[in-house]
Amino acid sequence: MIYPFNKKLRSNPRVRLYAEDDRFFGPGTKDLLAGIRKTGSVQQACAQMDLSYSKGRHMIRHMEAALETTLVERTRGGAGGGSAALTPAGEYLLDQFAAYEQAIKRYAQQQLQQFFPIEEQEGEQT
Repeated sequence: MIYPFNKKLRSNPRVRLYAEDDRFFGPGTKDLLAGIRKTGSVQQACAQMDLSYSKGRHMIRHMEAALETTLVERTRGGAGGGSAALTPAGEYLLDQFAAYEQAIKRYAQQQLQQFFPIEEQEGEQT
């Protein structure tokens, strides 16, 4: 049966990682790590996300505690200001999560098309 809807449906699952029952990584933490990678600063990454610096630091501590490893190397500020960079573990987490998230989204879209097939109109290709 072809579904009785006028619009082609799409799926957009939200992917999150848990350490046992503790959710520690998802879209917000991914954006925070990506911002740190881009700016070299926890403070600037938080500002770009409209996130308080203390909340961003808490998110980093939570991720690091859940994984029992350092994800962000920070140097204290001074006259020139501080800096931050992802550790190899932080880089790995960010890159692998992005790839995993894309794979999940592709799979979800394939499943959606299987459960809600669309009859192609003459001359139409999807």
